[in-house]
Formats: sequence, structure tokens, C-alpha cells
Amino acid sequence: MVNRQHFGLYFTPEHVAYAQKHREEPPFDAVWRLLREREEAGVQGAQWCGLRYRFEGDDLAAEQAIKKLLAFSSQPFDAEMTYLDALNQSLIEAHAFEMVRDHPAMDGVRRAQFLEAYSRRIAYVNEVDYSRSYVEQLRLALANLVAGIVMEDDARFDAAVAFYQQVVREDIHPQGYILKAVEARDGGGLLRQLVSVASLTLMAEAATHAGVDLWSYSYRGVSLMTACMYLVYYYFYPEKWLWDDNVTNEPYREYGGFLEIANRRAGHADIQAVLDELRPIYDPAGGGLTTLTHGVVKSRAKLRLFGR
Repeated sequence: MVNRQHFGLYFTPEHVAYAQKHREEPPFDAVWRLLREREEAGVQGAQWCGLRYRFEGDDLAAEQAIKKLLAFSSQPFDAEMTYLDALNQSLIEAHAFEMVRDHPAMDGVRRAQFLEAYSRRIAYVNEVDYSRSYVEQLRLALANLVAGIVMEDDARFDAAVAFYQQVVREDIHPQGYILKAVEARDGGGLLRQLVSVASLTLMAEAATHAGVDLWSYSYRGVSLMTACMYLVYYYFYPEKWLWDDNVTNEPYREYGGFLEIANRRAGHADIQAVLDELRPIYDPAGGGLTTLTHGVVKSRAKLRLFGR
């Protein structure tokens, strides 16, 4: 039985308390200002307002989040969007919903309205006749794990957990790369590795808060952190990326939200060094404003594996 907290998918009340306690210290000082001053539209606006509700106790923001969320869920997927975009939108709306599902304005009627629309979206991304890439398969597994929490569907959740465990056992190389993501040598290997590891990170975080500790899952010494650390090295030395030529570290800026989550779990100085250059991070489908939800006050430790 899944232990559904229904609070924020990837974060808990303890994360909120930590961010509030350290709000005047880096990295929280800058990200609190960002939360107050920035506005987002559409389903990202619902997520943003949900964060304001959870972290600032702003009831008006919760009501705005609910309004934006219901307006978004009432519309079908844009026929022009990609399959990956559809998955990402379903992740953002699920995150937004979990943050406001317990607010009084999300009454039984509105909750049922949202869940009915959301279940149609999840059915679509699972049933559409489409040949999914490896990255899309991982993103779909994340969407299903999240849907298992949102819809209280234990069978869906358990199947996604089993898929995650299979990936750790079979796909993550002991060095950290995921061959199925990088082997094409078409210039997109770093991006695919990033999105793949981000999906696995979000699966581990959401599942762990739901009572299944995927962060501790390993096989023959290989775990999710093996893949996370592989990417940290190539942020500093993208020119040494083995799979493609002319690689830069620019994709980290758009898809690096998961590194805040990994850093909170591992507390590694080299992850911290990457975050120093990327913060504040807002990755809507990759956990949201993860510098706020998962940031940690910088350690005094200066030792770094790669001599930086």
C-alpha cells in the first residue's frame, strides 16, 4: 500500500520548514525573491502559485493555482505538441494538483473534475499508438509513478517502481552512463542522458516520499547516484564527452533541476559546485523550483573530486 502524503510529490513539510528557516541564506535568499517576483502562465502558473501556497501559506495563490489548473485540464492536448511535451505537461499539472488538493477551494466537485480530466491525459499518453524513444519510455514511467500517487492507483505505482528497478539493474553502466540514451552518437547524447537521469531522480524522490525508498536501491554497486555523478563530471569538462563531438554544458541550464534533489540526498561537493553556477533553478517538469524545494545551505567543505 502506497503511503500517500499528498503534499508536493517531491517535497514534504520538512523541506518547507528548512527553506523557511534558511530564507536569508544562500541559495534561499535569491530563490525566495524569485518566487515572489516572477509570474508564470498556464499550467506552469498553476505550479508556481502552488509553490507560493505551500511555502508562503498564501491562500490567494492557492485559489489562483486551482483556477489555472482547472482551466488547463479542461482543454485537450495541443495537437501540435510533441509526445514528450505532453508527458511534461502531465507532470507539471500533477505537481500543481498535489500542492493544492487539500486546500478548501479544491472541494470535492473540483477535485473530481480535475481527476477525471487528468486520468484521460494519462490514458492517452499510455495508449496512443506511437513508437517511444528510450527517453520517452523513462518519462512515461515517471508520469505513471506520479499518476499512481495522484490517482491512488497502487498497481500503476508498483509497475513504475518495478520499471525503475529494471533500469538500475540493466541499463546504468557501472561508470554511470546509460548506453540506450547515448549510443546514437548523433549529437544529442548528453541531453538524453540528462533527461533520462532526471526522470529516474524524480521517480526515486516521489516514490521515497510515498513509502518506497528507491534512492537506496542498487544492483552490484550501481545506483541512481552512479548516473548522477557521471553527469557532474561532464558539466565541468563537456569537451571530454565520449559519445558526441562539439558538446557544451548548456543543456544543464534547462534540465538541471534534478541536481538539487540529488545534492540534498548525497551532499556531494562536486554537485554543489555545479549548482553554484546554475542557481536558482526552475525546471517546470523536472521538479519545479528545486532550488527552493531541495536546496541546502552550502557546506563549508571545499574538497572536490575533479580538482576545481
